[in-house]
Amino acid sequence: MITIKEIAALAQVSPSTVSNVLHGRSHKMMEATLKRVQTIIREHNYVSNMSGRTLGRYGSKIIAVVMNYTRRNELNAMQDPFLGGIIGTLEHEIRSAGFFLMLYISADVAESLRMAASWNAQGLIAISYNQEHCSHFIAGAEKLGIPIVFIDAYCAGTGSFYNVGLQDRRGAFMMTEYLILGGHSRIAFLGDRTAPIGVDYERFLGYKEALEQYGLAFSPDNYRCVSYRPQERRALLKAFVETELATYSALFFTSDYLAADAITFFHDQGIRVPEDISVCGFDDNIFAVVVRPKLTTVQQDIAQKAFYAVTQLLTLIRKEPLGQTCISLPVSLVIRDSVRTLKTR
Repeated sequence: MITIKEIAALAQVSPSTVSNVLHGRSHKMMEATLKRVQTIIREHNYVSNMSGRTLGRYGSKIIAVVMNYTRRNELNAMQDPFLGGIIGTLEHEIRSAGFFLMLYISADVAESLRMAASWNAQGLIAISYNQEHCSHFIAGAEKLGIPIVFIDAYCAGTGSFYNVGLQDRRGAFMMTEYLILGGHSRIAFLGDRTAPIGVDYERFLGYKEALEQYGLAFSPDNYRCVSYRPQERRALLKAFVETELATYSALFFTSDYLAADAITFFHDQGIRVPEDISVCGFDDNIFAVVVRPKLTTVQQDIAQKAFYAVTQLLTLIRKEPLGQTCISLPVSLVIRDSVRTLKTR
């Protein structure tokens, strides 16, 4: 493994100059010197070697965060407001605990586990994986001896399963109930897949349960796919406006992003929210407050998700017992301006 002194000798500079480059103190350095030192550092993979030396004494201090984002060929995962937010809050919690975050995006469980092993990760946080993924992750992580915690997975009864999730079904029930009590009986549920999965499926179930409890019939046509592809979504919304919008008094979207995008589209079509159609979402992220009218939604606290996921994982890394293996965080309604009351039920 190359040392700072050896890099200095190859670059014909002092060890302190190499140290300054490694720590970003290069503003007074000649550009040619900086590039020469950086080239040698990259060629000899100094950072990885340093991590290897550290591992023997302290552990790698690396937590691998892997994310299932099968749409990455079409969309940047960080453009998703939830995923961007959860990664940001995880990084804060991991750094505050004295660890480092390594991020990898893949739907391939074996590939993700190989990457975590190559980083000598001490723990793994997996985001947005389904039941089959979870089973493979748990089996693979156990073989590697790496503890794993999931975020937003629905895999109850799958081995040593640790998860931080949300009362998704409860939140959707609360929102649908709010709409019904406000006089809405014709409520559509809209998502970006032909069939909802994961958290969206749980929210869909909550919506259906509220309809059933209040004696309202559900038709398969009440679930509408509006696509995650922006151009395709606009085309679907246009067709929906022309043929079916008048059938409903309220639209419940699985996310604030989809709801806010629809409100903007409706505005361009001369459709007023909430005068002509009520719209609500789920998440209470930045889109809920920047769109006009401001969005009625279900609030979740992603900072709490990150906090509990990292806390759970650190407990497992220390090989300490966990009092609660699956955490389901509470939700609440946030009533703003995008839903109007038709009558009091």
